[in-house]
Parts: sequence; structure tokens; C-alpha cells
Amino acid sequence: MQEQKSILSRAFVVFIPLGLLTLAIFGKLISIQFIEGPALRQKAENEVIREMDIQAERGNIYSADGKLLATSMPVYDLHFDPVTVKEELFFDNIDSLSFYLAKFPGKRNSAGWRSYLVSARQKGNRYLALADKLSYTELKVISTYPILKEGTYRGGLIIEQENHRKMPLGKIAERTIGRERKNVATGLEGAYATYLRGKDGKRLKQKIGNGNWKPLNDLNEIEPINGYDLVSTIDTRMQDIAHHALLHMLEKQEADHGCAVVMEVKTGAIKAIANLGRTDMGTYFEKRNYAVWESTEPGSTFKLASVLALFEDGYADTSSPVDTENGVYEYLDSKIKDSNGKGYGKTTLKVAFEKSSNVGIAKTVIDHYENQPQRFIDRLYSIGLDRELGIPIKGEGKPRIPKPSDSDWSGISLPWISFGYQVSFTPLQILSLYNAVANDGIMVRPRFLASVQEHGREVEQMETEVLNPAICSPETLQKLQALLQGVVEDGTARAGAYSVCTMAGKTGTCQLNYWKEGTKEYQASFAGYFPAEDPQYSCIVVVNKPKYDYYGSNVAFPVFREIAERIFQNTPLEVEANERPLLALLDQKPAERQAEAMAFEPKEGKEIPDLSGLNGMELLSRLENAGFKVNVRGLGKVYWQYPPAGSLLTKDQLIELRLQ
Repeated sequence: MQEQKSILSRAFVVFIPLGLLTLAIFGKLISIQFIEGPALRQKAENEVIREMDIQAERGNIYSADGKLLATSMPVYDLHFDPVTVKEELFFDNIDSLSFYLAKFPGKRNSAGWRSYLVSARQKGNRYLALADKLSYTELKVISTYPILKEGTYRGGLIIEQENHRKMPLGKIAERTIGRERKNVATGLEGAYATYLRGKDGKRLKQKIGNGNWKPLNDLNEIEPINGYDLVSTIDTRMQDIAHHALLHMLEKQEADHGCAVVMEVKTGAIKAIANLGRTDMGTYFEKRNYAVWESTEPGSTFKLASVLALFEDGYADTSSPVDTENGVYEYLDSKIKDSNGKGYGKTTLKVAFEKSSNVGIAKTVIDHYENQPQRFIDRLYSIGLDRELGIPIKGEGKPRIPKPSDSDWSGISLPWISFGYQVSFTPLQILSLYNAVANDGIMVRPRFLASVQEHGREVEQMETEVLNPAICSPETLQKLQALLQGVVEDGTARAGAYSVCTMAGKTGTCQLNYWKEGTKEYQASFAGYFPAEDPQYSCIVVVNKPKYDYYGSNVAFPVFREIAERIFQNTPLEVEANERPLLALLDQKPAERQAEAMAFEPKEGKEIPDLSGLNGMELLSRLENAGFKVNVRGLGKVYWQYPPAGSLLTKDQLIELRLQ
């Protein structure tokens, strides 16, 4: 009996824990099935099925004249699921498929493809790479191959699309168009990314091993919403003019870098912006957006602000006398010098400005502001020169105008500021000042975007923004305009007096490393507007570290002049309906010129004659047969052409014709 109790006791010791363990396991199974089950099943599903983004198509960027500047070109990656394909279809066509795939260079021969595909099927690989970065044309070809032509479900073909950004016109205004990548957003692409990006869609994908995912089906959970298109203010014809005029001078001077900007006076629309930097090989490309970013001492172009202050405060007039002495003026512990080395003697403020006399401007400013330098600085601030322009493109350099309370202000700061040293501005900031003088004293914000569109329909139009409604009084404005025109007619840019287009502006020559011993480095510039009597465009040209010459009159002004003349000569007038009979005058040009145009045989290196009055379609045929690219607008006879008559045709020349 005692022995039975002992056995029962030992049994209880063994079976009770086992029973409890069984109950615990059973309870956990119930918990997993009914309580934790849904969450665990969802987690497991998430591990193999996941909702992933479908990239929205980024909007295009167009020029003001309708050219495509940036677009998204689709590229395709192809994968293959050999397991999906029925055995008979697979083995009946595997040799043919391998033969066609071998036509794509650089991967495998026909036998190699066959081995690759059969091995993948045997291993159960359902996401086998076939090709990547294919164009749409290449995709359509492969989609006709045996097996693959059966599509996703019967043929196992998996197509994945990505959009890559392209610039169809090459490097034109590359820095201004910009890019948007991870952690990098530049130019228009970065500034207006919210318009361009659109909204990504969603698609279910299934994990199939090795970190690969394939679409679960052809349907999207959420369709992507494509981005808006942007119409920029850039005019490709003006951009081409500015680019090549600047490039020619940079190459001639072997300069380090430079920029040229053309702005529409009334609206602030940037019509052209070229930024070129030199490589180690001596070539030039759009290296940085110097016009927006680079803040330097401007030199003599800043004298415009100094005389504005003098006129506004009533301290001087254009006829005010000034003694430039012998071109050297000692003030405290510094020497102020005129570039001609001899000065201009006793003269007027007008002549001192036109000849760009540092001595004349500095002495006049010292005479009136020496005991009240803050008044001079306040007047500069009132123009708005101390503030950034606030353009949407990132990276704008900060303007700097020191004030007497600053730690780096010294006794010579006032005169040096008066002729453009110890201050710093970007080319675009200086241009905005000159544009304001051309625009009846109204300073506007430079703008790069004209409108936002969706499928050709305007969604939003960008308005002109006024930064300062009046930089000065009307009386001062008239004096400034006369001074700037005088620079071109009688001053440092007097070569422009014989141009087909009237111009106004100011030369600038700035020594960059004046505090150092050794080789001197310079920056040449010219800022102004044209036509002088009815300003349509303002323009600034800056050339940094030219090698052979450094005066603004010899380096920057010729670029400005070329830009102004070519834009002026080749900007067609809008033809109203009641003016169209005037086009009949095209038929009245001298007979010898008409004969020359009719006999014109387009060849590289040959002069293009005046084509006005000729049949546009006949010309188009002749030019295209000769290998030239031609852009034609309208029907009828030629009333406008680019390049202008007398220009030499180049190999890749784009010829533009306007017909009526």
C-alpha cells in the first residue's frame, strides 16, 4: 500500500508539470490563432508583400520660346520569371529566345543565355535580370521576342520603369536649369521642385528572395500624379548669343571664369544667363552659377550708387567742379589713383564719372560725407543694396556694405567704398541697380519662371515683384541716365557710340588681390541697358582674371556690345494684321541683293545673305539638303532670319526663319 502511494506521488510530480506545460502550449496556440493571429499574419504578409512607391513623372521645363530645356526620359529594367512560364512553352522556345537575347552586345552568346535561363528555372529564381537602362525603342523590340511576347502572366516578363532627367539642348543655361538629387537641389529644378515632382503612386510588390521584389499585378493601388511643367523666362536665341559672346572673350583672354546676364527691364525676366568656368584643359563649361552666387568687389560699376547718393542728398550735380589733380590723391595713409596714370585735371563730376576717375568720385564723396559717413551708408541702404534679392534659386551671395560702427571700418573706408571697394555684390545684384535706372527708378526682383502649366494649360502665371518702387527722385534718375549714356558716347565705352543700337552703362575694373605683393589679378565688368532711349533689356558682363587685358572697356564692354547689337538686330517686331501690307516692301529690295539671295548655296564657312522676301519652303529644302538644322515659323516669305546677313555659317549652325 505504502509502495502504491509512493508510485502515485512520483506520478503526480511528473504528470502535473507535463499537464501544466500542455495547457500552456494549448493556451498559446489559442492565443496565436485568435488573439495575436491577425497581427502576426499581417506582419508575415508585410514581410513578403509590401506597398511601394511608383515614381511620378517629373514635369518638363521649357524656354520662353517653346524649346524643351529639361525633361524626364523613361528607361526600363527588364526581369524574367521563368517559373511562371509553362514547361512546354518554355522548352519549345528557349533556343529562339536565347538567340535573340544574344543580339544585345556585351552580355552572353546564345548558349550562355540558354544555360542562364534554364538554370534560373531549375533554381526557382523568379526575378532574373535580363537588361537594364533600356530605351522605349529597345523595350518594344525585346517585348516581341519568343516567350516574352506573352506578357507578364504567361511569358514571365517583368518591366520596371524609371525616369532619368535629360537636357535636350545640351549645356545651355545648365546651372540655371539645375538638378535635384539626394541632398542636392540647384537651379530651377531645386527652386520649383514642389511643382515639378508631382505625387508618387503606390503598387503592391511581392518579395521573392535575395532582397528582390516583383509587382504583384499590373494594377496600381494609387495612380501617380505627374508634376507640372514650367515655362522659364530664358529665351534660347538670346541665351545662345550671350553664351557665345562670353565664350569668345574668355577664350581670347584665357580668363578663369565669367558670366553674362540679360534681363527684361520692365518685368525682371531673365532672358539669358551664361556662366562659364575654365577647366584644366583650357576649355569652358557651366561650372558654377557665378551670376547668382559669386559676391565680389564690383569696382567702378558701383560709382553709380555713389553719385546717386550725392544727387539725392543735394550735395552735387553733374556740373559740380572736381579736381582730379594728376591722377593721384593721397588721403590719410592711402593713395587713390586713376587708371590712366595722369588724371583729368580740373573738370566736372560728369566727366569724372564718364572717364571713371576714382580720384574725382572719391574726393566729391569725402567733401560731403567725411564728417557724416553714416548718412552716405544710409542712402545706399535706402536703395536696397544691403539686402539679398530673394530669388528662388538657392545660393545667392550676400551683399555687403560696411557701416562706421563695424569693427573693420577704417578712415579710408568711405572713399574706397565710393569707387566700389570694401563692398561686395553678385553680378545679379549690380544688374538690378542698373535695371532700376532703366526702369524709371523701379527696382524689380529678377525672375526665372514665367508660368506653371499642366498639359499645355496655364495653371499659374508669375507676376513681376517690385522691391523698391523708387530708388531715387525723377530728377536724379534723369541725371543718372544721362551719365550712363555719356559713358558710351564720350567716356570709357565710347566705342559703343558707333553701334547700330544705342547703349548706356558703366565700365568696371577691379583689382582682386590689391593687398598682396606679386602678380595682380583683375575683374573686368560692364553693366548697362539698351536701347538707351527706350530701354528693353539690361545686361551685365563680368570676366574674372583675364590674362592679357583687364580693363572693363576692353574685356567686358565688347561682350555687352555684341549681345546688345545681335539681340537688337534680330528681335522681330510683332506684325499686326493692319501692318501686314508693309511686308510687301520685302519684295522691293535692290535687284542685285535679290539675285545674291536667290543664288545662295549654303555651305560651311560661307556668308549667309539677306534672305528676306524669298520663298520659305524653297529655302527650307535647300538648307536641309545642305545638312543644316532649320527652324521655321509661319508660311510664305522670309521677313526675319538668324543668323543675320553677313554671318559665316558653321557646321552645326541652327538657322531660324520667320515667314509671312
